[in-house]
Parts: sequence; structure tokens; C-alpha cells
Amino acid sequence: MNAEVKNVLIVRSAFSKLYESTWSRALNELGTRCRIFDTHAHCSNGLPGRIQQRILWGPDISRVNRELIRTVKASKPDVTLLYQGNHYRPETIRELRKHTFVAGYHNDDLLGPRKRMLRYRHVSRGLPFYDGYHVYRDCSVDDLTGAGVANAAVLMSHYVPWLDYPRTLSAEDRRRFDCDLIFAGHWEDDRRVECLSAGVDKGIRVRVYGSQRYWTPTIPRKLRKDFDLLPIVHGEDYQKALCGSKIAACFLSKWNRDQYTRRVFEIPACGVFLLAERTPVMQQLYDEGKEAEYFSTPEEFVSKGLFYLKNPAARKRIAAAGHQRATTSGYDVYSRMHQWIRDVGKWKRQHESEVPDSAAA
Repeated sequence: MNAEVKNVLIVRSAFSKLYESTWSRALNELGTRCRIFDTHAHCSNGLPGRIQQRILWGPDISRVNRELIRTVKASKPDVTLLYQGNHYRPETIRELRKHTFVAGYHNDDLLGPRKRMLRYRHVSRGLPFYDGYHVYRDCSVDDLTGAGVANAAVLMSHYVPWLDYPRTLSAEDRRRFDCDLIFAGHWEDDRRVECLSAGVDKGIRVRVYGSQRYWTPTIPRKLRKDFDLLPIVHGEDYQKALCGSKIAACFLSKWNRDQYTRRVFEIPACGVFLLAERTPVMQQLYDEGKEAEYFSTPEEFVSKGLFYLKNPAARKRIAAAGHQRATTSGYDVYSRMHQWIRDVGKWKRQHESEVPDSAAA
């Protein structure tokens, strides 16, 4: 256990229950006492509460800021981690720093192409007041340093060992999830529709799990009857859907300037063949043609998809090698939490050596 990081309060602001809970479980199992302050539990139910959480303004938002300050004063954690922290105002961060080391983490590209989005306005203004901040991608480190963050570092995403593992599907699940190629993710105005449509046009059984509101209008009309578009998949059905496919595609968000994404760890951890966009980061994570396959154009996407569907032995060999790489290379949540503890411990020691207790404001 790191002496500086023994007692952690994670402030949950993300809307999925997956993220903060996996960090908390991993930290507790590593010997760091960790609790969750659930932002959403302090906001109203029903339409008024949903509106306030969307626009991040109103009595609920004021109340949750006050309640977090009260909780930190009462419990005095060594570190308070705001996971996303979209609800919390700069003045709240300044007040928290009087009582705890304030760390932040965000998986979105806060200062990238979509930096003016409404949901980022509090957290972006508050960045200079955090004691340390972890980000998802290399380009964000310089952005945060330029915004006045004293300590910033990359903490890559991960797979979760108790969720992401190979599954033998029941006959019913095989009927539900069987397909040639799966993509689970959001629509974006890049080449993902072109790639997937080209695959369908060549006879690949493509299944997409995502928001139909955005996907449907962009699919070529002549292909819609052959394009298997389903709602977002949640819980264990996500892993089952991966394990029911022969190939799992991964497209990287241009909105977020992604060079990798969480799914490039989850897919191989589930023992599934990964076909991802080619980037320098991806080529460092998995050896091309041995542990994963990559593409840069729709033509390459389709040609590799067809080749590995026709060559199951090669596909299974690469999937097995990718699984081995993912599960032995520190791509899991425990390894990431080890790094988080080390980084925050170092930042906290530096902070305490430079700033007297009475001046921590």
C-alpha cells in the first residue's frame, strides 16, 4: 500500500455504473480503502432532475456541490478523485483542496475539437485547481499543462478481468449473437459507415450495436435490409455479443482524437479476433498480423475481413495470441490502478513538500 494513498473517495459523475465501481473494487482489492460518492444519488428523480443533469445548472447541481464538500470535510480522505467531475464547479474544487488532495480523471478529450460542449464547462474551468489529473490520450497532457494543471499524465483504459473473458455461449445465446463481424459503438461522421457498408455489400454478416437514431439515416438505403442494426448492448450481453462474433471491429473516434480505445483491451481479453484502425499506438499494443489485424481504408477493412472469415485457423491463432498479449501485458484494471496509486502518491508527496498545510487553497 502506498503510504500517501490509503483512503480514497471516488466521486462518480459518469452515467454508466461500470467505470467508477471497477476502479473502486480494484483499489480495495489492492489494499487501498476506497468508497464512492454517487453524484446521481443526490440529484432529483424524474424529468426536472434529468434536465438539470443535462444542462448542469439548477438547485440539484448546487446541492450536490455542497454535499460533496460536506462529505469530504467529514471523512477526510487522503485523495478525492473526481471521475469526469462534470457536475463540479471551480469554487468547489478550490474548497476541496483545503481538506484533501484533489485528483481528476476524464476519458473524453476535454480540450479537443468538442471542447465547447455544454457538459464540459464546469470541469474545463476547474482544471487549474486540481492537484493532479489523468487523461486518456497523449495529446491531452500538453492541453492540460497549457490550461494550468500542475500534474498531468496518461492513464490508459483497460479490460476488467471479472467481466471480460472468453465465454462458451449457450445454444440460445449463439442464436442471439452469432455473426461474422460485430461493431459495438457510437455513430460518427468518419469512415466507419463506409467500412461496414462495404462489408455488408460483400456478403459479410455485420451486426452493429449502437444508437439507431444516429446510425439508421446514414446506412445506404439499398443495404438496410441486410444491415443488422441493434440497440446498445449492456451488461454481460456485451461480452456475449463479442464472443458470438468471428471478428470484432474497432473504429477510433476522430471527435476525441483517439489512437486507441477501451474496446481494444476488452475484445482480445474476451478471446475475440480484433480488427482495428491502424495507429502507432495500436501497433505498440499488439503485433500486426500476429496478435491483431489493422486497416486504414474501407478496401483493406473488407479484404482482411473476408480473408479471416475464409481462414478460421489463422483467425483463431491471432485471437489466441491477442488474448495472451492482453492478459500478460498490464492491460487490466489492477495494473492501471497500480499506476494511478504510484502517480498520485508521487504528486501528493511533491505537493506536501512544496505547500504548507495552511496554504493549501
